[in-house]
Amino acid sequence: MTHAKILIVENDLVVANNLVLLLEQLRYEIIGVTQSGEMAEKMTDDLKPDLILMNMQLRERQDGIKTGKLIREKIDIPIIYVSSNASQSTIKRAKDTGPFGYIFEPFDKTHIFAAIETAIMRHHLESRVQKSRQWLKGILTSISDGVIAIDGDGRVQFINPIAEKLTGWSATHALNQNLYSIFHLRSSVTGELVDISQISDGGTKGYFTDSEIDLILLSNSKVSVPIDLKVSSITGESGNILGTVIAFQDITSEKKAIEKIKQQASRAEALVHVAKQLNSRLELKDVLELVCRITNQVIDTSATVVFQYDNKTGNYTDVARKFENNIALAQRHPIRVSFSRTTLEKYLPNDNSVFVIQDVRHKRDIPYRSILRVLGINHLIIAPLLRNNEVIGALICGSVKQEGISDDDIMLLEGLAEHVSIAVTNTLLFEKVRSGRERQRLLSKSAVDIQEAEKRRIARELHDHLGQALTGIQFMLESTKNLSGEQQRGNLVKIQNSISEIIQQIREMSLNLRPSMLDDLGLITTLRWHMDNYKNQTGINVIFNCEEAFERFPVDIETTAYRIIQEALTNVARHSQVSEVFVGLAVIETTLWIEILDKGKGFDTSRVLSNPTSGLSGMVERADLAGGYLTINSYLDQGTQVVVTLPLTGQPLERRRNDRNNSGR
Repeated sequence: MTHAKILIVENDLVVANNLVLLLEQLRYEIIGVTQSGEMAEKMTDDLKPDLILMNMQLRERQDGIKTGKLIREKIDIPIIYVSSNASQSTIKRAKDTGPFGYIFEPFDKTHIFAAIETAIMRHHLESRVQKSRQWLKGILTSISDGVIAIDGDGRVQFINPIAEKLTGWSATHALNQNLYSIFHLRSSVTGELVDISQISDGGTKGYFTDSEIDLILLSNSKVSVPIDLKVSSITGESGNILGTVIAFQDITSEKKAIEKIKQQASRAEALVHVAKQLNSRLELKDVLELVCRITNQVIDTSATVVFQYDNKTGNYTDVARKFENNIALAQRHPIRVSFSRTTLEKYLPNDNSVFVIQDVRHKRDIPYRSILRVLGINHLIIAPLLRNNEVIGALICGSVKQEGISDDDIMLLEGLAEHVSIAVTNTLLFEKVRSGRERQRLLSKSAVDIQEAEKRRIARELHDHLGQALTGIQFMLESTKNLSGEQQRGNLVKIQNSISEIIQQIREMSLNLRPSMLDDLGLITTLRWHMDNYKNQTGINVIFNCEEAFERFPVDIETTAYRIIQEALTNVARHSQVSEVFVGLAVIETTLWIEILDKGKGFDTSRVLSNPTSGLSGMVERADLAGGYLTINSYLDQGTQVVVTLPLTGQPLERRRNDRNNSGR
């Protein structure tokens, strides 16, 4: 038996006392007795009974049925109605209040006990069910998925707020509606309507299956939303289907993320492909043309142009380009442009990163704006090409699309520009190595030719001069043997003079090969001796300016400096047509500076540079081997300047960018 607190509402005191007596015999606790409906409401609020025995026909302003209804609307308490002769109409009225039973007079103790216990147990079970429903509703309402529950007839019995939002149907309008009137699914591939039964779980209780169909939910406001759908059947104990639960979620962001990942993966593959293709080519022209073609494909632009910095002009010059078919004008009329370093620096970020110029046709300060307008270019994306953080060029892409350049395109072009910079650098290095090898081959051949020529010259001098002189001495000695007196003495004097001339010739030959005084007395003294001989032989006056307090330089530096000055003076005598030449030496910190300057005819340095076997090329090579560098400036009918810098520390000098524009003859 349940220990229950009971409130009795009865207008007949005799009946009320009988009920109290019976209930106490059944060991129930009577917490109150009242004859009034209003008092019954108050006592219910104050005493919190477990059960109310309510007479249906109270004599006050409100009868027991109305009082029961008011109490049930405020508090969930089971009510058993008591009556002596209730009619069917009265019982029907009481039914609307949700009664838990009826007790009729005359009272039966057993019947009263059964009615009270049944009411209390039923209330307990219904409270548990109601609480479970509230928990479930709270969970389904708070989860991030949309949830719709339908009964066996396909009518909506529950819809949570997320489902309301996605379908565009409020719970008020959706409940008891047929599912297909509020839930419109279409295949994203075929566009056809999809039946929920096609993707149900086949009636397996509590099991959710992922839909293998890409689904689109069409909301009440005609908005299409991609969704992920799961369906589960609700089955009874006998296996019969009682209803279906549909759980779904908006996967718009997931779709976008997947598309972005696919796009990034595709672009990453493209960059790898680009890197392979770029690294497989060693001809600069091929590399740059490939860059333009691939850039248009990967970034979906209509025009790509590669500009390379020209040290001579100080401008970025168009060296490769690719215009797509939607810019037919550029294909019919090839366009070549250039712009200054200042122009690029005006827009270039401090970190030399990729930058975008949107709506270029409406910006007045953009170079070649009229050309861009004619070509239909709307946006420019510019990627500097870097080598050791120095801008050596620019990769410029033009788009005719109305929409702007995306961040993904910028990131992709950054990666592409990095590969291009590496490829261009590798190509230039390869060109430098190849030209260096060719130069080395020609210099080696030239060295052999010079050696052979020098051997022929020495052999010719030995034969023509020394050989003939020695032959003459031999004849003079033969004739002198048969002479006596003054004649013999005279011949001996001639022989002695001839021998002195031979010694002088041998000394001059030795000095021409390598002056011994360079080793004994140093560079400055040897240069003064050479300049005196040079003036005597050519008639050209040498203005020599140097500090007298120079110490001896390293042997290799003295040899290099002497040979370069010797060759430069020889070139002046051969080509310049001047009467004087200036030679200057100065030591600045740990560097020896040499200048040879004439105001003669001058020459085209670019033409002479193409011949690596020329004398000036040999001078450049000597300076380079010594760790220094040599620059030449020459202008027709104005003169020539040769500047040489040689290190005195044994460490190669840093090559200055603008000092290597020209080399020698």
